[in-house]
Amino acid sequence: MAKALTVHRIDKLLRAGVPGKHTDGDVRGLMLCVESKTSAYWLLRYQRNKITRHMGLGSAHDVSLAAVRERARRERERLADGIDPLELKRADRAAQREAEAKRHTFRAAALACHTALEPGWSSAHHADEFINSLERYAFPILGSLDIGAVGKDEILRVLEQKLPSRIKGADGGTLWTAKTITADRVRSRIERVIDFATVRGWRSGDNPARWKSFLDQVLAAPRAIRPVQNMRAVPYAEVPAVMAALAAEENPAAQCLRFIILTAARLGEALKATWDEIDFQTREWIVPSTRMKGRKEHRVPLSPQVIALLDSLYREEGNPYLFISTRTPGAHVVPSTLTIALRNAGCKATIHGFRSCLKTWAEEQTNFPGLIIEMSLAHRVGSAVENAYRRGDVIVKRRKLMEQWGRFVTSPQKANEKTVVPMHTRGAAR
Repeated sequence: MAKALTVHRIDKLLRAGVPGKHTDGDVRGLMLCVESKTSAYWLLRYQRNKITRHMGLGSAHDVSLAAVRERARRERERLADGIDPLELKRADRAAQREAEAKRHTFRAAALACHTALEPGWSSAHHADEFINSLERYAFPILGSLDIGAVGKDEILRVLEQKLPSRIKGADGGTLWTAKTITADRVRSRIERVIDFATVRGWRSGDNPARWKSFLDQVLAAPRAIRPVQNMRAVPYAEVPAVMAALAAEENPAAQCLRFIILTAARLGEALKATWDEIDFQTREWIVPSTRMKGRKEHRVPLSPQVIALLDSLYREEGNPYLFISTRTPGAHVVPSTLTIALRNAGCKATIHGFRSCLKTWAEEQTNFPGLIIEMSLAHRVGSAVENAYRRGDVIVKRRKLMEQWGRFVTSPQKANEKTVVPMHTRGAAR
């Protein structure tokens, strides 16, 4: 009968590194197999159905004698119960591989969610913003985690991550306190990804990124940290001066800004405007639903000032856009060039702020109904029921508003002259 292995004997055998197999007399079938000074492993030999089998139990350098004996006895107990330990081990590995194949990381779930939702985004910018914010702030922490394992603690790690400071030695604060609005958007997008994964069956349970009655108990409200600030806009009385400064420039970016101001369009709607969307006969610009925030086609009445602007634009052969890029053939101007043109015109407001100029001017200087003003801005007005019954777009009345706006913004006020805009009678505004 073989002598039981000892810790001292095993140490000598490993240091010597002489190839050989050494049977343990304490547990039947347990062997120490030495291949060299750096390679040695434990083996359990057993018979099942008259077939001799060998089962590895780990490296002799990593697994102690006591631990390997305990495991060998456990495998012997399985054999006594009619269970082949090797077949059980293989079945466990197969199940693990199957589970791994079904595993979805947060990154994979986020990308799948983004792809599924992409057709519904109002613009490519919004689609990119969704995934880019997760890429920057969430993926470094959650990206490799199983979506089913993401919990409250992981969400808080994202929202409370430390940000670097631009000043050496200073505290940059946390994402939630230093970039609150961005942080809340990241939280909302994480919540959406988790909801998506739950519906897909990739996880279960409550959403740990939800705000109401959950994270609001441990984080300060975003609006309390960063109160809402409207986009900066110039007073409407100063718009004619801005228009005059832009008119003095002949570059496409300045002309695009004039077009945006005259039509009260959103930036994305105007940047990609094409000539085939312009109907000079009816004096209308048909913005397709794919480029509208509300995903509904929008007819914009074109004032004489807009028609004159369009007639003055330079056209590039093969380029479908109204406002062509001066650098890239076949492309349209980009947002950054519009911002530069606006700053060159001496205006520090935002481009989107000119839409509020129209609204404020129309409310204070005309008697057009709110419905006409809001629909001129392509805003959804009223309830779903009201919109279901409102089939027209009141373009005749909107045309009168936009023509009056066109005259106002292209007629610079003299110094110290009060802004006086003729108001329609009630009958005319109806």
